[in-house]
Amino acid sequence: MPLKVLGVIPARWASSRFEGKPLAEIAGKPMIAHVCERVRLAQQLDSYLVATDDDRIADFCKSNGFPVAMTSPDHRTGTDRLAEVAETHDAEIYVNIQGDEPLIDPAAIDAVADVLLQNRHRNIEVSTAYIEGATEAQEQSLNYPHLVPTMDGCVLTFSRLPIPAAFRDPAKRTIHVGLYAFTGPALEAFAAWEQGPVERAESIELMRFLERGWRIACVPIEPGSISVDHPEDVALV
Repeated sequence: MPLKVLGVIPARWASSRFEGKPLAEIAGKPMIAHVCERVRLAQQLDSYLVATDDDRIADFCKSNGFPVAMTSPDHRTGTDRLAEVAETHDAEIYVNIQGDEPLIDPAAIDAVADVLLQNRHRNIEVSTAYIEGATEAQEQSLNYPHLVPTMDGCVLTFSRLPIPAAFRDPAKRTIHVGLYAFTGPALEAFAAWEQGPVERAESIELMRFLERGWRIACVPIEPGSISVDHPEDVALV
């Protein structure tokens, strides 16, 4: 019998900003261990695994009891890596969990999985999350994509520039969170498509679905997680 919901943690060694960061030590243990321990607390997941292209990460996971799958080093996005996992691991829903967020809230993982499960009757096959209200730093930085939700709980659009323009108050702007859930067919479609012009311009992979007319369910989550993008972020965490 297939798994209902599988959590997948993409973790690669190569990174232009922080090489080897999955094994960077934080409070006495590698970052990927912190992520796995948080993921284990999610209630909506039937199982989880780390998807990597590096033997060092895989060896650490195997030695510490964290399920792991080897994937190609050629993937451009974490979603492409999920699509490869979906070819050999049967599930109804696949949740893409960032491997560089050691403070990820298990409730956020549950929310993204649940909103997709609850919207399957609407033929929606992708979901994501957002945080309500933008800080001044998030307003100033292109590292924080903005998300505009529709009135029926889907994504209208994403942009790395503050949108909508009329919302001058950052508290009314929503920040996209890199936490996604997909059905198997959605992952298969994503991997088969080329990047569209808006995805290339914005470097937001879920634009690949919006550019082709797909609807994406979205759900607000609590702020608090910190992404480790640079070595100095380790001390912040």
